[in-house]
Amino acid sequence: MANVKINRALFLLAFLIILARGFLFTGAMPVVHYALLAGKIALIPVALILALRTPGRPTAIDLGMFLYGIVMCVCCLLNRTPILSVTLMALDVFIFWAMCRWFFVRGSLFPLKVTTCILLALIAVNFLLMLWRPEGLWHYETNGKMYYLLGGNYNNMGKALLIALASNILLLRFISRPATPASGIFEPYIFYRLTFALNIILSYGTLMIVGSKTSLLGVTLLLAFSMLLLFRSKALRIVTLSLFIALYFAFQSWAVFRDLDTSLPKTEYFIQHVLHKDLTFTLRTKIWTRSKQLIERQPVIGYGEHDDKWYQLELEGLTTHNLVLHILLKGGWVALSAFILLLVAVHLYVLIRGPNAAAITADLTFIILAALWVYLFMMIVEVYPFFSLSILFIYASYITHPHKALKS
Repeated sequence: MANVKINRALFLLAFLIILARGFLFTGAMPVVHYALLAGKIALIPVALILALRTPGRPTAIDLGMFLYGIVMCVCCLLNRTPILSVTLMALDVFIFWAMCRWFFVRGSLFPLKVTTCILLALIAVNFLLMLWRPEGLWHYETNGKMYYLLGGNYNNMGKALLIALASNILLLRFISRPATPASGIFEPYIFYRLTFALNIILSYGTLMIVGSKTSLLGVTLLLAFSMLLLFRSKALRIVTLSLFIALYFAFQSWAVFRDLDTSLPKTEYFIQHVLHKDLTFTLRTKIWTRSKQLIERQPVIGYGEHDDKWYQLELEGLTTHNLVLHILLKGGWVALSAFILLLVAVHLYVLIRGPNAAAITADLTFIILAALWVYLFMMIVEVYPFFSLSILFIYASYITHPHKALKS
């Protein structure tokens, strides 16, 4: 029993290292940055051992992520640009994947539990720091903006909030009310409902302080989709999610890829008077235009990986503020094709059980796809690191088709 507790504590530390690297801004804290980097390097051989000793073959989603990573690295090599950041990101994904896979195929919910609790702790610490310094903690010289602990730029907080809520919602689908009266707040049925309530409160509290409308919309949409789990109507879920996916493509086409000289009065009225946003989406249209001009010059393999100064010089911003343009700029149509194949693999894999799937599996499939499309919707106007997106892919890969029945 003592060995089991020690192993769980070590795995908890390992998840903390990887999640902290993925969701915290450590650029202004060199000691923390190098400590997390050292911890990550120490985890690489551990992840290799876990990957080799875990039964079963990698799934189609795993192979899709691997292909996408390889394509991005090749594009960097062909462009003769540094691949260190891509390699470091790939290692983060690999370590997190190996640890999740080790537990999920053995029927353990440990990755969902620790991800929920660790992200909640990071969000809470960030919230307290914002109450102390609501304007931000550090001044980032490259773009002149103030940065926070969680994600750096205030718009980047949304990725942690969404993944924390999605992990908590998925976890709650496995926990049922105990047959006997609960013994205390640490009884799973009560504890993870408390974490869910805290996640909601802290998410909205955080967003009220920083004013990120994109993240606010994303969190609200995910919670709205989770409410559909209260209804057993499969048709309602399918129709709702299908309409949202159609909205995604319509909004993506209009906002990012439209002819800016074409006027659409009704849509413009909705943006300006209902959403209270300007038609440039806070000057994002200028960045999108510059991104498209660069992509047109080198459309096949893009420009590879570059540092913040390159993006600031070429785009007058640190990112393209759009996932599709981000992929095209870095890896061209080759990388975008690999990413589309990955999305297709995710959908085919989680839907393959068909209409006869168990109720809990149907719930998991729905909420994972809903979280994925909400995240993609948020990335019409923002770009979040692939690591955070890969967490949803890993959940899709091993929760909807578990090696053993997952249990708390």
